[in-house]
Amino acid sequence: MSGMQEVGGGRLPDMKYFMVLWGIADNFGGMTTMSLHRAGAFGEAGRPTAVLTFDIKPSYASTVERLRSQGKLSGDTEVLNVFQHYRAVDARTVAGPKPADVPADEGQRGLPEVTLDTAGNIYTRTFLRPDGTTVAARHFYRPDGTEFFRDEAPQSGNGAAKGRFLTLIDDSGSPVAQWRRAGDFYRFWMTELAAGQPAAFIVDSSFASKVVAPLEASNIIKLMVLHNSHIGGGGDPFLGKLATGQKPIHENSLAWDGLVFLTRKQREDYEARFGTATNLFTVPNPKPRSSKLPDFAGRVPGRGVMACRLEPQKNVAQAIEVMARVYQQRPHVRLDIYGTGSLRDELQEKIDLLGLGEAVRLHGHTPNAAAQFETASFSLLTSRNEGQPLSLMESLGRGCPPVAYDIRYGPSDVIEDGLNGFLVPARDVAAAADRVIRLCDDDDLARRLGAVAWERSERFSDAAVLQQWAATIETAWRQRTERLVLVELDFRLEELFYTPAGGLGITGDITWVQQSGPAAEGLLRANLVVAQRTGGAPAFFPAEIEARGPGRLGISAEVTEHQIGLGVRDDNAELDILLQVYGNNVLKSFRIGFPGSGPSWRPYATAHASLSLKLV
Repeated sequence: MSGMQEVGGGRLPDMKYFMVLWGIADNFGGMTTMSLHRAGAFGEAGRPTAVLTFDIKPSYASTVERLRSQGKLSGDTEVLNVFQHYRAVDARTVAGPKPADVPADEGQRGLPEVTLDTAGNIYTRTFLRPDGTTVAARHFYRPDGTEFFRDEAPQSGNGAAKGRFLTLIDDSGSPVAQWRRAGDFYRFWMTELAAGQPAAFIVDSSFASKVVAPLEASNIIKLMVLHNSHIGGGGDPFLGKLATGQKPIHENSLAWDGLVFLTRKQREDYEARFGTATNLFTVPNPKPRSSKLPDFAGRVPGRGVMACRLEPQKNVAQAIEVMARVYQQRPHVRLDIYGTGSLRDELQEKIDLLGLGEAVRLHGHTPNAAAQFETASFSLLTSRNEGQPLSLMESLGRGCPPVAYDIRYGPSDVIEDGLNGFLVPARDVAAAADRVIRLCDDDDLARRLGAVAWERSERFSDAAVLQQWAATIETAWRQRTERLVLVELDFRLEELFYTPAGGLGITGDITWVQQSGPAAEGLLRANLVVAQRTGGAPAFFPAEIEARGPGRLGISAEVTEHQIGLGVRDDNAELDILLQVYGNNVLKSFRIGFPGSGPSWRPYATAHASLSLKLV
């Protein structure tokens, strides 16, 4: 690519950049914080970056003003919203899909709910069905009162859907463009923003990922940042189910030019379970650090800090239990907790019940809460799971030694136990209390760990992380022409057989419909996968390609009895068999069903090692 610019030793490609959220809530968490910060860091590196939103919000002006005043949004970062965009443009200049007549809506509607913009003008009129939740139609208006957009879902008299129609309207009231799905409308806007130039859309919201994943254009790359564990509840990386919000992302990972993990360990766990592909990357979140190590003399003895949402994932209740143990031995130690959330009242009740009113204080939302780490002697992190906890990096970057549960993912990537903080086993309240007491009793220890914490946090500075983003974006851009765009990728089992030596084998067809990229039949490969039910990494065995053709691979695979049991734990009596398809950006696994439907005769070995069949 031309027009490269130096950034802290790395180079960001000369292209348009967009950070993609669904919306910006009034009280947002770490994901939005990081997206806004990254946009500002890209801007400071000479690549002005806009933040995209799709929510129905009359105006972002006051939100932008507030965020700029709080230092959470840089001066050159724009916040763009799809509806506000088309409210302001001349609709007659939009070359969208030609509109058609919208079928008459014969269903029942209630009176419209009206939303006003900040100037008091009507922004939307929303018509609901009798159930009070289903939207029949939503009309959008310009400040002058003319309608500019209409989203309709007409029904027949018996309630049958007639489809969805999203129509852009000019100031004379004439339809100028129309889409049948909201996602198509949003993607049209994104394509317009790119304007045919090289562009990168970096998606932070898993909800917005549903919009961006199907976007295909030769001038655009799409990167999805995984802010939390890909395993629901931070469970076992080999057995746990995919997190609900992320499941569609991983099941269709080939749609992305890049899946970006925040930590090395999470990517390693992912690859050990699912395999590797060319579109998997690791880039940590950047986090500002103090320009110099805060003076230890300015730290309040025995004061700890937590900065987090008061939600179940953050497990603040166990931090309170840690402090209950500390309080029994060191009643002067205090923990200040900054943040809001649905559990505030419940947590305050727990504090009162344990008699910790003087030891643990909930301060609610506090602007620039990260600065509190500069005067603390320790920080606590007791989360159940994370992607890369920002508060932990804020603590390190201000020379405040953390005591953190060793959870997936994040703490073990940044804490070297006993050198720049302490790692303790997850849910080990006693161990966490012990480390807090050690830091509060030993100033030399706290000073030494804090100094190392600040020094090593340099690797998460904007300059250091931008180098990694530059390399990731450059690689993703270079690989975009090699990315396989496939739909209806599937595996059809033809035969499952057992060998005399106790092994098993399969034959079958991998099929797909290719939309773009080099011929997939020359790049795709397959593995037979044996996965354990009680834990441990699965085993991968290469399949033979018996036939190749456009949209089809004929495969066969066989494993011996020894290979099946290799590395299987003694307590594991059941194994799962899958077929993995991989190549370039493709990485997809199929559970192999047992042949036949309903009850089946399955082979088994009798007590005398004879072959018999059992109806299962």
